[in-house]
Amino acid sequence: MRRSVCLLLLLMIVMQSFNKLGIILAFKINQDYIASAFCENKDKPEMHCNGRCVLAKKLKQAEQNEEKQRTANLEKANVLFFCKLNRLELNGSQVLPTTNDFNPFYLKFKPSSFTNDIFKPPQDASA
Repeated sequence: MRRSVCLLLLLMIVMQSFNKLGIILAFKINQDYIASAFCENKDKPEMHCNGRCVLAKKLKQAEQNEEKQRTANLEKANVLFFCKLNRLELNGSQVLPTTNDFNPFYLKFKPSSFTNDIFKPPQDASA
């Protein structure tokens, strides 16, 4: 049972990835029927369309559906970063870093481990 569910899910993922290939295969299999029943250029045999106008519409519709799904997924994706914020208090010539009063649980999260290596504050030229 578990194996069949895994295979079914894998098949669904593969079919979603190759939906354009499926459209093209279905067109090639049924090309004669599509050319005789759905083709818009039946009355213009010199164009040699053979139903490719229908195929182009189906592929364009699949691309639009994919783009809608992509934008919908981007709208749903919310990324939340926690980082420690330091506040500098200037007292005359001293600069003392102080931390805001946050919940200490959130202060342990860092967006990445290499940010401190890349971003360095500018050095004082007069010192």
